[in-house]
Amino acid sequence: MKILMLTDRMEAGGAETHIAQLILGLREIGCEVALLSGGGALADELEKLGIRQYRVSLPTHDPFRLLAWRRYVRKLTAREHFDILHAHARIPALLIRGCERYGAAGIVTVHALFRTNAFLSRVCHWGGRTVAVSEDLRQYVCEVYGVPAERVCVIPNGIDLERFYPKQEPQEHADGTIRILFASRLDADCSLGAELLCALAPTLCTRYPTLRICIAGGGSELGHVGALAREANRILGRVAVTLTGWVADMPSLLREQDIFVGVSRAAMEACASGCAVILCGNEGYFGMMQETNIREAMLSNFCARGYANAKREWLERDLVRLLESPMLRRRCADSCMREIRDHFGADRMCRETLTLYHRALLTPKRRSVVIGGYYGCGNAGDDAILLGLLEALHAAAPDIGVTVLSGAPRRDRRRFGVRCVCRRSPLSVLWAFLRSDALLFGGGSLLQNTTSNRSLSYYLCLLNIAHFLHRPVFFYAAGIGPLLGRRAVLRARHALARCRYISLRDGDSMNLLREAGVDAARLHMGADPALLMPMPPTSRADAILREQGISARRRLICVVLRGGREAEKTRTVLLAAVRMLCRRHGLFPIFPIFDAVQDAGASRAAQKLLGGRAISLREPADAVALIGRTEVLLSMRLHALIFSSAAGIPAVGVPSDVRDGKIAAFAKGAGQDCITADRVSVGLLVERAEAAMRSQASLRPILEDSVAEQRKKARKDLANIVEMVYNIKQ
Repeated sequence: MKILMLTDRMEAGGAETHIAQLILGLREIGCEVALLSGGGALADELEKLGIRQYRVSLPTHDPFRLLAWRRYVRKLTAREHFDILHAHARIPALLIRGCERYGAAGIVTVHALFRTNAFLSRVCHWGGRTVAVSEDLRQYVCEVYGVPAERVCVIPNGIDLERFYPKQEPQEHADGTIRILFASRLDADCSLGAELLCALAPTLCTRYPTLRICIAGGGSELGHVGALAREANRILGRVAVTLTGWVADMPSLLREQDIFVGVSRAAMEACASGCAVILCGNEGYFGMMQETNIREAMLSNFCARGYANAKREWLERDLVRLLESPMLRRRCADSCMREIRDHFGADRMCRETLTLYHRALLTPKRRSVVIGGYYGCGNAGDDAILLGLLEALHAAAPDIGVTVLSGAPRRDRRRFGVRCVCRRSPLSVLWAFLRSDALLFGGGSLLQNTTSNRSLSYYLCLLNIAHFLHRPVFFYAAGIGPLLGRRAVLRARHALARCRYISLRDGDSMNLLREAGVDAARLHMGADPALLMPMPPTSRADAILREQGISARRRLICVVLRGGREAEKTRTVLLAAVRMLCRRHGLFPIFPIFDAVQDAGASRAAQKLLGGRAISLREPADAVALIGRTEVLLSMRLHALIFSSAAGIPAVGVPSDVRDGKIAAFAKGAGQDCITADRVSVGLLVERAEAAMRSQASLRPILEDSVAEQRKKARKDLANIVEMVYNIKQ
């Protein structure tokens, strides 16, 4: 794979170190990586290591020079046949706009908050995929720039653990000194920590005579910070505060420190080197990092964004606590070091980035399929089906083009990065069929008439159009039924008899078709495609809970409600059981809204009745993340049950219709519990939920095995369909 990294300057800094580490890590994996930048110290080091360089002077204000460099990047892409163009700043991101026509996928990484206005929010380019180094930056680009949540992936900074590690001998220094380090660029937007340390130095160094403060870094504020340090030393009558400027060997300097004050990547490197860390920067003050709050610090990339502005007395309070207690210093250092080594290694960062590259690769299309279903209609379950299907299809057959029939084609085109047409427009649907080789129905209970006969007629009409145009039809992990009335069964049987491949997601659907007279040899048992969508990082739930004002330490119960009058009786019983569970076990209820149209009213009414939070979902992965942080799930929707199994969380399914066996069928196959609508009661629900909570540890491996087996089935089914699509006669 050929990759071109683009950035403005490669001087010393957190983002620049991230880029350099990523380049070297990808080269070790086997990729061919080049760098386009304005040069700098790190660019020179990479050139010495054999990384090909393209030196440009990127403009920030001259639009004509920007257009000239954009033409240069296009010609370079066409000549060198790069597969990936990965930009790490806004100006380089503009240069890669439109390079998809040359076969290169565009990726943009967000390293920090940008200055924005109405003009910039429209002009900025975010590539086919966007990478954020933390959850708060992901939320920022989604809210401020309107980037679809499905297109933004969080890949945190990675630390080279072979360079940054604690010293082997005891932490106490031979001369008895205690050492504090601040390391960062000393510019106006990131020098506050150094200034506060200089202001505190006379007080602290008088109280602790063996204390030494070191400030490392350079920048526009170096002279100002130097003046503050000299003034502190003059008051003390000795040199207690030293400035080193830029440091070439930062790992060695960090290993000699006891306490680190600063933010971002430097704070992560300090954690890996065995220092106790206080997050204090221009964007906010977080304080001491400990085992109890380090996951919260991760949400802002260890930058304390979103917290109150740093104050001198806060920094002094935390420094005194660490200086007074060597045991506290050691405990904080050890817990943070473990977390960094477990979750923030450079190897992990490179692997996750390479996985994203493979998902983003552009490939010439040899075949084309239309994907039909209940997509773009505000249902998280159906969106999860589409997302899982698209990801699995791209992995299995990247040269198959996709057109999706969607209820919101413009929105879904941006969300999923594929061609979408309006499912309600006959001309658009007909034109999509004419340009395709096959019709693929992906998951969902499409052929049913419990909601209305119009739904059944719509999907049967699509089948008949495809048959009329001689387009083979494939059913992939579909749910069939309930079909009410003999005529509905006959219509479905007639349409399915001409389908090329029929894969079903549950045994009830298979039994229904067998009883209807469909040849059993043509039916295949698959699994729901929603299981194939990428799982969110563990930090996603922390970010959502923080946004909702819910403490990460609270014990949660997840309740997924179905709206509508027909579900009112079951919903009332379910909420009464939730009230009892919350009182007995101190649980806090959350109500993820799976269908924005049908379920929002019921979920918000439950919030008023029981407290808790009704939470709107930006994307299906948010539901997986939230369910993964709860004690137990009570669900009236199938896909919430599927998500809980993927997250390893016990659940009790509560279908609202006795005729609907989909939830019961999945629960039985996955090892989850289910109470049918004719048996549901408050006492039984409470009893089953408490049993599920008690069995969480023993149930988790069962769920993992079950989900792994279902994912295997889903991929095998899709592979069969892909092979048949490739073999279609033109």
